[in-house]
Amino acid sequence: MHRDALVRLAPALTLLLGSSVAQAEVTSWLFVGGGASRVELTSGSSPLRFHLPANLGVGLQPSLPVIVGIGVKIHPYFGEGLDYGAYLRAATQGYVLGGFGVALDAGGYLRSFDSEASGLMGILNLGIPWGGVISLNYGRSREGEQTLGATVGIDFLRLTVYRLSGEQQWPNVRPAWRP
Repeated sequence: MHRDALVRLAPALTLLLGSSVAQAEVTSWLFVGGGASRVELTSGSSPLRFHLPANLGVGLQPSLPVIVGIGVKIHPYFGEGLDYGAYLRAATQGYVLGGFGVALDAGGYLRSFDSEASGLMGILNLGIPWGGVISLNYGRSREGEQTLGATVGIDFLRLTVYRLSGEQQWPNVRPAWRP
């Protein structure tokens, strides 16, 4: 008798406890670029260093007006060494979807050369169509070293997976998200 009651209640329990289709839409980025930085050392010298940074990360769904995410960065300086770090990102929807927009990264870094400094970094990323990015970088170490630089590059996921800009010229047949 107990089993018969459960069989009769099964459809009702399925409706009550069942869930609708869940969608976990996220954003992500994969950037590579090149540029130059001026590093003001505690010794007073301020050499110009050329770099080839790369970073990647993941963020909230692209349907939001401001998308927040986390990322990691490697920042090799030619003939010098490597900075690496982790950061939080806040980006506009236009930036994430491959068009015009801005993203602000803020976090920390470690330097593998010179005084092996560590500190805070901030990066203002200006997004242009087709995945293009122009970045202005600033860092300040605990020891007082400052780094100011600029980078130009491409975000491959803004160009391909998330791109909604420029579809008249090059349709994105399977974008990760469409409004």
